[in-house]
Amino acid sequence: MYAQLWHTGPMLHPDFFDGAPPMSASNVNPEQESVTPSGRKPTVAPRPMRKEEIRQTVADFGTAAKNAMEAGFDGVQIQANYLYLIAQFLNSATNHRKDEYGGSTVNRARFLFEITETVLEHLEPGRVGIKIGPMNIPSLTPGYKPRDGSKAGSVKISGPFAANADTLPDMEYVIKRLNDYDLAHLLLMGANTDFMGSPLEQLAGDGMFQHFRPLFHGHLIANVEMTQERGNRLIKAGLADSIAFGRPYIANPDLPERFAAGAPLAEVDWSTVYASGPAGYIDYPALESAAV
Repeated sequence: MYAQLWHTGPMLHPDFFDGAPPMSASNVNPEQESVTPSGRKPTVAPRPMRKEEIRQTVADFGTAAKNAMEAGFDGVQIQANYLYLIAQFLNSATNHRKDEYGGSTVNRARFLFEITETVLEHLEPGRVGIKIGPMNIPSLTPGYKPRDGSKAGSVKISGPFAANADTLPDMEYVIKRLNDYDLAHLLLMGANTDFMGSPLEQLAGDGMFQHFRPLFHGHLIANVEMTQERGNRLIKAGLADSIAFGRPYIANPDLPERFAAGAPLAEVDWSTVYASGPAGYIDYPALESAAV
């Protein structure tokens, strides 16, 4: 069991800070929705982090890793994907800094690698993983459901997290360099939106894993829109070493047993995601209970 370590940056709302803005690489509004105690609200422009705040945040990741191990976890996974702080530093559209944390690909990736190296001061590499992907898109956010009711994979993305000319070369640099750390795994996020007409068009479908598998030499976990059949096919083709299932586990607490039995999967009730109370969290029945 691994603890996932993350910092949301401006995906948090001023409601959490007595009206003060959240912080990020630069003062660029991610143009998303923040989940607050009183419901979803539009994100706001954050304030740029001071260097001492960057250093403290890097140190906090190390402390969090140490605390996770003391709490009994087997390892940690650094969340460098979605719309969160590390991704905000990596993204040239949300990072306009002029110091050593902005500008070039190397500089924008500095925050991630400082965090990785700090975590590795507390844990051996075989207990540290990274979750990342080349497009930090809203349709990958846990609980996200398109407003128009369409499937997430058909959504076109706009705003600062849409893919740009830097997106693919940035990720190629990061993933190649991650080989230097001999980590436990790289959890690679696949395509979960419409890449057609974007700089990532070649990564649609299995293209994500076909492109990055040769670049990463360690244990690669494939994720996003996975089915039992697709997962087995990716492993057989050598495009992944193992498969991560997220959303199916929400509604199927006995997912391995259902796979083994060839049983149908229950669907997620999206109205309960990020809601209050136990509904949608602990009340999905196992296969045997559902059949009674």
